[in-house]
Amino acid sequence: MSYTADFLIRKRKEKWAEKHDIEYDKQFRDLVAKELLEDKQLLAEVKRYPEKLIELVFIVVDKKQKTMPFFLNEVQHEFIDKLNKAIDDFNEGLIAEIALLVLKGRQQGFTTVVTAYQLACSLMNRNFQGFTLADKSDNSEAIFQNKAKFPYSQLPEVLKPTEKFNNRKQLLFSKLNSSWAVDTATKDVGRSRTVNFFHGSECAFW
Repeated sequence: MSYTADFLIRKRKEKWAEKHDIEYDKQFRDLVAKELLEDKQLLAEVKRYPEKLIELVFIVVDKKQKTMPFFLNEVQHEFIDKLNKAIDDFNEGLIAEIALLVLKGRQQGFTTVVTAYQLACSLMNRNFQGFTLADKSDNSEAIFQNKAKFPYSQLPEVLKPTEKFNNRKQLLFSKLNSSWAVDTATKDVGRSRTVNFFHGSECAFW
């Protein structure tokens, strides 16, 4: 039997609402991970829509410092919908590049969802290069440790690719030749890099 990502996400939400048990959720995520590896149609769906991988198997620490499933909020869904529309337009040759400027309110989760999206892309695609710049070194390291490294460490083991680098500023997966990295906005940063997905955080303070 083949499942859609939306069906499995709905089941994860139902089980979380019923139990609020992160250990039970871990068992659910492990089963979803096995399904992803066995079902080519499901895997193709998640590769096309990386946000579905987030809601299937990612976890997040909420504002109350509790670990819980990463379900996108309304604002995050709206942003992802705009991003997907832009990707479709790009693939159809309607636009030459994708650039989204987000004028955001505080604590709406944009950096969290963009970071998770970049991580999902690096896990699901070959030759993906994601890069985030922040205004200060402590902010760039906080983004990487709290919003990328911790969720990555909690993924089902079968979804973790072979690592070449896993340090304070970079995850690089050797067999996929994909990576995600952070740095601080300075004069020469990023020179000679080839980047598929760039995220500028707190640009007003660069």
